[in-house]
Amino acid sequence: MSTRSGLVLAILAAAAQHGVKTDGDYLEFNINSKNFQLTENFKLHEFLTKNKSNTFTRINANIIAELQTLRSIFGTAVGVSSSYRSPQYNKSTNGATSSEHMLGNALDTYPINGNIKGWKSTVKNFKTSGGTGYYKNFVHIDTGKTRTWNG
Repeated sequence: MSTRSGLVLAILAAAAQHGVKTDGDYLEFNINSKNFQLTENFKLHEFLTKNKSNTFTRINANIIAELQTLRSIFGTAVGVSSSYRSPQYNKSTNGATSSEHMLGNALDTYPINGNIKGWKSTVKNFKTSGGTGYYKNFVHIDTGKTRTWNG
């Protein structure tokens, strides 16, 4: 078993242990769900949607595992500025009409220490599949088809 698949299983097990609903590889929760340490460096609520009117969140354990792996390589804290977006919320943020955020397969991430150049370099050198978008102040990562773009 690869380290990544082991991490995905650990994430799903931790979610189930804390009463978070799982559906295949997805976690489903909201603002009322207990916040707990989900991985070595991330708590559940760090993946909560930023939509304040409807906090239902569906997030793929694979993208959480990927972020944890990249964060471990980077060696310093990383934040999540966007995770799951309902279709309505995605539209209100001017997100792409086929955004992986609406499927729970994407995260917009940034280095807490402000070292965006270092974070971009880590993602570029160690992310091997899925989508990667490089923006001025954040990096989009997803589990969709492999592609890269600059925003």
